[in-house]
Amino acid sequence: MERRLRACVDRFAGTSGYALSQALGPMLTDAELASMWLQERLIGLQQPQPQLPAGFADPVCQSLVMLDHQRVHLSLAIVSAEGWKAESVTQVGASQIVGFADGWTTIRFLSAPLAKVQRHYLVRTSQQRRAFAECPRQVTTGEVICLDNAREALRFVGLGADVVMLRLLVRDPDAQQAVECDARTGAVLRIREAQSGDGRTRMTLSLLRSLGRSDAVPAIAEALASWPAHLRWHGVREALATDSIAGFALLQAMVETDPDEDLRALARRTRDDLLTRYPQLAA
Repeated sequence: MERRLRACVDRFAGTSGYALSQALGPMLTDAELASMWLQERLIGLQQPQPQLPAGFADPVCQSLVMLDHQRVHLSLAIVSAEGWKAESVTQVGASQIVGFADGWTTIRFLSAPLAKVQRHYLVRTSQQRRAFAECPRQVTTGEVICLDNAREALRFVGLGADVVMLRLLVRDPDAQQAVECDARTGAVLRIREAQSGDGRTRMTLSLLRSLGRSDAVPAIAEALASWPAHLRWHGVREALATDSIAGFALLQAMVETDPDEDLRALARRTRDDLLTRYPQLAA
Protein backbone atom coordinates (compact mmCIF):
# COMPACT_ATOMS: atom_id res chain seq x y z
CA MET A 1 0.00 0.00 0.00
CA GLU A 2 2.80 2.44 0.87
CA ARG A 3 4.47 1.74 -2.49
CA ARG A 4 1.18 2.45 -4.21
CA LEU A 5 0.78 5.74 -2.34
CA ARG A 6 4.37 6.78 -3.10
CA ALA A 7 3.87 5.95 -6.77
CA CYS A 8 0.75 8.11 -6.80
CA VAL A 9 2.70 11.06 -5.37
CA ASP A 10 5.66 10.52 -7.71
CA ARG A 11 3.32 10.59 -10.70
CA PHE A 12 2.72 14.28 -10.02
CA ALA A 13 6.34 15.25 -9.33
CA GLY A 14 6.93 18.88 -10.24
CA THR A 15 3.28 19.83 -9.81
CA SER A 16 2.67 23.04 -7.84
CA GLY A 17 1.36 22.74 -4.28
CA TYR A 18 -2.31 23.62 -4.82
CA ALA A 19 -2.51 21.59 -8.03
CA LEU A 20 -0.83 18.65 -6.28
CA SER A 21 -3.38 18.83 -3.48
CA GLN A 22 -6.20 18.82 -6.03
CA ALA A 23 -4.65 15.91 -7.92
CA LEU A 24 -4.12 13.74 -4.83
CA GLY A 25 -7.34 14.60 -3.02
CA PRO A 26 -9.53 12.08 -4.89
CA MET A 27 -7.52 9.14 -3.53
CA LEU A 28 -9.07 9.85 -0.12
CA THR A 29 -12.45 8.86 -1.53
CA ASP A 30 -11.22 5.28 -1.97
CA ALA A 31 -13.43 3.47 0.54
CA GLU A 32 -10.82 0.75 1.06
CA LEU A 33 -7.75 2.97 1.48
CA ALA A 34 -7.72 3.12 5.29
CA SER A 35 -8.89 -0.45 5.88
CA MET A 36 -6.33 -1.93 3.46
CA TRP A 37 -3.53 0.07 5.07
CA LEU A 38 -4.61 -1.03 8.56
CA GLN A 39 -4.81 -4.64 7.40
CA GLU A 40 -1.20 -4.43 6.18
CA ARG A 41 -0.13 -2.94 9.52
CA LEU A 42 -1.94 -5.73 11.39
CA ILE A 43 -0.13 -8.37 9.35
CA GLY A 44 3.14 -6.56 9.98
CA LEU A 45 2.60 -6.66 13.74
CA GLN A 46 2.76 -10.44 13.59
CA GLN A 47 6.36 -10.38 12.35
CA PRO A 48 9.26 -11.10 14.76
CA GLN A 49 10.46 -7.49 14.42
CA PRO A 50 7.36 -5.49 13.50
CA GLN A 51 7.74 -2.21 11.63
CA LEU A 52 5.50 0.19 13.52
CA PRO A 53 4.22 3.29 11.72
CA ALA A 54 5.17 6.71 13.01
CA GLY A 55 2.47 8.45 14.96
CA PHE A 56 1.36 11.24 17.23
CA ALA A 57 -0.80 11.12 20.34
CA ASP A 58 -2.22 13.53 22.90
CA PRO A 59 -5.38 13.26 25.04
CA VAL A 60 -7.53 14.58 22.17
CA CYS A 61 -6.03 13.30 18.92
CA GLN A 62 -4.11 10.18 17.98
CA SER A 63 -2.80 9.64 14.47
CA LEU A 64 -0.76 7.16 12.47
CA VAL A 65 1.39 8.24 9.54
CA MET A 66 0.40 6.42 6.38
CA LEU A 67 2.80 8.33 4.13
CA ASP A 68 5.41 11.05 4.55
CA HIS A 69 6.99 11.47 1.13
CA GLN A 70 8.40 14.62 -0.47
CA ARG A 71 5.89 17.39 0.31
CA VAL A 72 3.03 15.00 1.07
CA HIS A 73 1.91 13.79 4.50
CA LEU A 74 -1.05 11.40 4.83
CA SER A 75 -2.33 10.30 8.22
CA LEU A 76 -5.20 8.36 9.75
CA ALA A 77 -6.47 10.05 12.91
CA ILE A 78 -9.00 9.49 15.65
CA VAL A 79 -10.28 12.42 17.70
CA SER A 80 -11.46 11.40 21.16
CA ALA A 81 -14.81 12.91 22.16
CA GLU A 82 -14.02 12.23 25.82
CA GLY A 83 -10.60 13.87 25.54
CA TRP A 84 -12.02 16.83 23.64
CA LYS A 85 -14.72 17.42 26.27
CA ALA A 86 -12.20 17.17 29.13
CA GLU A 87 -9.88 19.68 27.44
CA SER A 88 -12.79 22.04 26.76
CA VAL A 89 -13.65 22.07 30.48
CA THR A 90 -10.08 22.91 31.50
CA GLN A 91 -9.93 25.77 28.98
CA VAL A 92 -13.14 27.55 29.99
CA GLY A 93 -12.42 31.28 29.99
CA ALA A 94 -9.13 30.90 28.13
CA SER A 95 -8.55 32.05 24.56
CA GLN A 96 -9.33 29.37 22.00
CA ILE A 97 -6.62 29.47 19.36
CA VAL A 98 -7.10 28.85 15.66
CA GLY A 99 -3.96 28.49 13.57
CA PHE A 100 -3.23 29.29 9.92
CA ALA A 101 -0.14 27.50 8.65
CA ASP A 102 1.42 26.43 5.36
CA GLY A 103 0.18 24.14 2.63
CA TRP A 104 -3.15 22.62 1.69
CA THR A 105 -5.14 20.05 3.66
CA THR A 106 -7.82 17.64 2.51
CA ILE A 107 -9.87 15.89 5.22
CA ARG A 108 -12.19 12.94 4.69
CA PHE A 109 -14.40 11.99 7.62
CA LEU A 110 -14.56 8.20 7.81
CA SER A 111 -16.75 8.29 10.91
CA ALA A 112 -18.33 11.48 12.22
CA PRO A 113 -21.71 10.65 13.74
CA LEU A 114 -21.98 13.63 16.11
CA ALA A 115 -19.30 16.13 15.09
CA LYS A 116 -19.74 19.86 14.70
CA VAL A 117 -17.03 22.02 13.10
CA GLN A 118 -16.39 25.69 12.43
CA ARG A 119 -14.38 27.06 9.53
CA HIS A 120 -12.28 30.19 10.06
CA TYR A 121 -10.85 32.53 7.41
CA LEU A 122 -7.82 34.79 7.77
CA VAL A 123 -8.47 38.08 5.99
CA ARG A 124 -5.86 40.76 5.32
CA THR A 125 -7.10 44.35 5.17
CA SER A 126 -5.03 47.41 4.35
CA GLN A 127 -4.10 47.80 8.01
CA GLN A 128 -4.22 44.39 9.67
CA ARG A 129 -5.02 40.70 9.54
CA ARG A 130 -8.04 39.24 11.28
CA ALA A 131 -9.84 35.91 11.42
CA PHE A 132 -13.55 35.55 10.69
CA ALA A 133 -15.65 32.48 11.41
CA GLU A 134 -18.54 30.76 9.68
CA CYS A 135 -21.43 29.46 11.75
CA PRO A 136 -20.73 26.02 13.26
CA ARG A 137 -22.25 23.12 11.36
CA GLN A 138 -22.59 19.36 11.52
CA VAL A 139 -20.29 17.24 9.37
CA THR A 140 -21.31 13.89 7.94
CA THR A 141 -19.51 10.60 7.50
CA GLY A 142 -17.90 10.53 4.06
CA GLU A 143 -17.72 14.31 3.76
CA VAL A 144 -14.55 15.85 2.30
CA ILE A 145 -13.31 19.31 3.30
CA CYS A 146 -10.44 21.10 1.52
CA LEU A 147 -8.47 23.89 3.19
CA ASP A 148 -5.93 26.44 2.01
CA ASN A 149 -4.06 26.43 5.32
CA ALA A 150 -2.62 29.93 4.97
CA ARG A 151 -6.15 31.38 4.83
CA GLU A 152 -8.49 28.69 6.17
CA ALA A 153 -8.65 26.60 9.33
CA LEU A 154 -11.12 24.11 10.76
CA ARG A 155 -11.75 23.35 14.41
CA PHE A 156 -14.15 21.11 16.29
CA VAL A 157 -16.76 22.95 18.36
CA GLY A 158 -18.81 19.91 19.35
CA LEU A 159 -18.08 16.18 19.64
CA GLY A 160 -20.66 13.64 20.78
CA ALA A 161 -18.67 10.63 19.60
CA ASP A 162 -15.16 9.83 18.41
CA VAL A 163 -14.25 11.03 14.92
CA VAL A 164 -12.08 9.04 12.51
CA MET A 165 -10.60 10.87 9.54
CA LEU A 166 -7.99 10.79 6.82
CA ARG A 167 -5.85 13.92 6.54
CA LEU A 168 -3.79 14.73 3.47
CA LEU A 169 -1.33 17.61 3.80
CA VAL A 170 0.63 19.04 0.89
CA ARG A 171 3.30 21.31 2.32
CA ASP A 172 4.23 24.70 0.90
CA PRO A 173 8.00 25.16 1.40
CA ASP A 174 7.73 28.80 0.28
CA ALA A 175 5.29 29.79 3.04
CA GLN A 176 6.92 32.38 5.29
CA GLN A 177 4.57 32.89 8.23
CA ALA A 178 2.11 30.99 10.37
CA VAL A 179 -0.54 33.00 12.21
CA GLU A 180 -2.43 32.20 15.40
CA CYS A 181 -5.69 34.02 16.15
CA ASP A 182 -8.24 34.17 18.94
CA ALA A 183 -11.11 32.00 17.71
CA ARG A 184 -13.75 34.21 19.34
CA THR A 185 -12.52 37.72 18.54
CA GLY A 186 -10.43 36.96 15.45
CA ALA A 187 -7.54 39.03 16.79
CA VAL A 188 -4.02 37.97 15.82
CA LEU A 189 -2.23 36.55 18.86
CA ARG A 190 1.06 35.41 17.37
CA ILE A 191 2.99 35.36 14.09
CA ARG A 192 5.84 32.89 13.69
CA GLU A 193 7.96 31.24 11.01
CA ALA A 194 5.88 28.80 8.98
CA GLN A 195 8.81 26.41 8.63
CA SER A 196 10.62 25.62 11.88
CA GLY A 197 13.77 24.82 9.92
CA ASP A 198 13.58 28.19 8.19
CA GLY A 199 13.47 29.98 11.52
CA ARG A 200 16.58 28.18 12.70
CA THR A 201 18.34 28.97 9.42
CA ARG A 202 17.49 32.67 9.72
CA MET A 203 18.76 32.72 13.29
CA THR A 204 21.99 30.96 12.29
CA LEU A 205 22.64 33.47 9.50
CA SER A 206 21.94 36.42 11.79
CA LEU A 207 24.25 35.04 14.47
CA LEU A 208 27.05 34.51 11.95
CA ARG A 209 26.67 38.10 10.78
CA SER A 210 26.63 39.36 14.39
CA LEU A 211 29.86 37.48 15.05
CA GLY A 212 31.47 38.97 11.93
CA ARG A 213 32.04 35.58 10.33
CA SER A 214 32.81 36.63 6.75
CA ASP A 215 33.93 33.07 6.06
CA ALA A 216 30.24 32.13 6.17
CA VAL A 217 29.49 33.97 2.91
CA PRO A 218 30.77 31.17 0.60
CA ALA A 219 28.57 28.69 2.51
CA ILE A 220 25.59 31.01 2.07
CA ALA A 221 26.32 31.27 -1.66
CA GLU A 222 26.43 27.49 -1.94
CA ALA A 223 23.13 27.00 -0.10
CA LEU A 224 21.06 29.76 -1.73
CA ALA A 225 19.72 27.65 -4.59
CA SER A 226 18.17 25.14 -2.18
CA TRP A 227 16.35 27.76 -0.09
CA PRO A 228 12.85 29.24 -0.65
CA ALA A 229 12.65 32.83 -1.88
CA HIS A 230 12.30 34.54 1.51
CA LEU A 231 15.34 32.69 2.87
CA ARG A 232 17.39 33.50 -0.24
CA TRP A 233 16.66 37.17 0.32
CA HIS A 234 17.55 36.95 4.00
CA GLY A 235 20.77 35.13 3.14
CA VAL A 236 21.85 37.78 0.63
CA ARG A 237 21.06 40.59 3.07
CA GLU A 238 23.09 38.96 5.82
CA ALA A 239 25.94 38.34 3.37
CA LEU A 240 25.90 42.04 2.42
CA ALA A 241 26.05 43.03 6.09
CA THR A 242 28.90 40.58 6.73
CA ASP A 243 31.11 41.22 3.69
CA SER A 244 29.93 44.02 1.41
CA ILE A 245 32.00 42.98 -1.61
CA ALA A 246 31.16 39.27 -1.53
CA GLY A 247 27.57 40.03 -0.55
CA PHE A 248 27.16 42.47 -3.42
CA ALA A 249 28.31 39.75 -5.83
CA LEU A 250 25.52 37.51 -4.49
CA LEU A 251 23.04 40.36 -4.90
CA GLN A 252 24.12 40.88 -8.51
CA ALA A 253 23.76 37.15 -9.18
CA MET A 254 20.26 37.28 -7.71
CA VAL A 255 19.36 40.14 -10.07
CA GLU A 256 20.49 38.08 -13.04
CA THR A 257 19.53 34.50 -12.27
CA ASP A 258 17.06 34.13 -9.41
CA PRO A 259 13.99 32.14 -10.57
CA ASP A 260 11.56 34.37 -8.64
CA GLU A 261 10.57 37.41 -10.71
CA ASP A 262 9.52 39.51 -7.69
CA LEU A 263 12.75 38.70 -5.89
CA ARG A 264 14.80 39.68 -8.95
CA ALA A 265 12.99 43.02 -9.02
CA LEU A 266 13.60 43.58 -5.31
CA ALA A 267 17.27 42.68 -5.70
CA ARG A 268 17.56 45.05 -8.68
CA ARG A 269 16.11 47.98 -6.71
CA THR A 270 18.40 47.22 -3.78
CA ARG A 271 21.45 46.97 -6.06
CA ASP A 272 20.67 50.28 -7.75
CA ASP A 273 20.14 52.00 -4.41
CA LEU A 274 23.43 50.64 -3.06
CA LEU A 275 25.32 51.74 -6.18
CA THR A 276 23.89 55.24 -5.81
CA ARG A 277 25.10 55.47 -2.23
CA TYR A 278 28.28 53.40 -2.57
CA PRO A 279 29.54 53.62 -6.17
CA GLN A 280 32.78 51.89 -5.15
CA LEU A 281 30.81 48.60 -5.05
CA ALA A 282 30.81 48.62 -8.86
CA ALA A 283 34.60 48.36 -8.94
